[in-house]
Parts: sequence; structure tokens; C-alpha cells
Amino acid sequence: MTDQPRQVRRTQADRSAETRVQLIRAATTLLHKIGFSGLTTANVAKEAGLTTGALHHHFPTKFELLFTVYDHLAERVLDDFTKQKNLAAHGRLNVGKLVRYFWGVYGDPEYWAIWEILIGTRAEAEVRPSTVSDRMEAIREVRYRWLEEHVDMGKNKREIFELLEFTLIAIRGLSLERLFHKEEAYFERHLQTLTSVISARYEALTSEAGITSIRPAPRERNRSKT
Repeated sequence: MTDQPRQVRRTQADRSAETRVQLIRAATTLLHKIGFSGLTTANVAKEAGLTTGALHHHFPTKFELLFTVYDHLAERVLDDFTKQKNLAAHGRLNVGKLVRYFWGVYGDPEYWAIWEILIGTRAEAEVRPSTVSDRMEAIREVRYRWLEEHVDMGKNKREIFELLEFTLIAIRGLSLERLFHKEEAYFERHLQTLTSVISARYEALTSEAGITSIRPAPRERNRSKT
């Protein structure tokens, strides 16, 4: 007779965390499908396969649920960006990869949930927590530190950071075009144009700053110190 593997009993905290994740996913899906105005706690609970009582136990109000969704998605964007290492090599920004990466994040239909929350609550200043502005500023700071760590900017540090910000502005604007266009070829054309424009500006800035040498790889830098 073989021993059966013992099942690990889930704690109440585990079950609670799992339920919250279910509700966040359900709200994210509905924000994309039916938008902010169509979303109710009742249809979120139904989408999650839970009761409204279970939802209100975790999120007493619709706004509390929505801002938790916002914080969850923003945290995921922030965490993912800090792990990106192939967007720059030897101190040089790879504009093509950068544009594609940002489009993968901000052009994703799931990101639409953030737009719905920000636009839907723009007139609700009293319920919109400081979490929103704090999170936006945190993401901006992470992007700046990432550039400093991975990209040689010389005297044009501010201009290159602004170029990164402009790239994001353009990508976010293009993502809103999903309201009117569904064909991927449409987005592909504009992504190629954006890449060309940003690449030309980046090359001009690095040339002006006198950044012509390639930063040695980490191993090579360590050798040079010995």
C-alpha cells in the first residue's frame, strides 16, 4: 500500500487572497468588455462566480474594488518594467524593442481597464485616493532610474528621458485608437512610423552629447578595474 501525498490545507488567508484575485480579474474583464458605466458589483460577482455578499466582504464599495484593480495592474506594469534588460545593450537604447515592449503593455486590451477607471472617476475627486497619483509618480521614477542604469545619456539626460516619456504618450494615444480601429495592420504601420521618428531623435541626441563609444559589458568593465 503506497502512501498518499498529504494535501496541504489552505488557510483562511489563502482562501481570502484567492477570492480577491478572482474579483480583481472579473472586474478587469468587465471593464474591458462593458466599460466603467456598465460595471456593477453584482455583475462582477457573477463574472467571478461568487455572491455579492462575498464581494462586499472584501470590497465594501464599487470604488474600493476599482482602485484595487488599478493598483494591482499598475503594480504589475511597474514590476515588469524593472525586469527588462533587453531594451538596452552596452549603454545604447534599442528603440525598436522599447516601442514594441510599451505597445505590448499599453496596447494590451487588459490595460483598457486602467483607462476606464481613470476616465470614469475623473469627476469623483472625493473618492479618488492619492494612490493613483502616487503610483503614477512611482512608475515615472522607476523609468528614470532604469534609464540611468542601462543607458548612457551624457549631457542630454533630461532630453533622453523626455524622449522616453514622449514614446509613452504616443503609445498610450495609439492604444485609444482601438475604439475606432480593429485591424492590426493599422497599428503596425503607426508603430513603425513611431519607431523611425524616435530612433532619429535618439540618434541626434546621443550624437550631440558625444556618446559614440559602446559601454563595455559588465564582465569587461570588471576586468578593466583589475
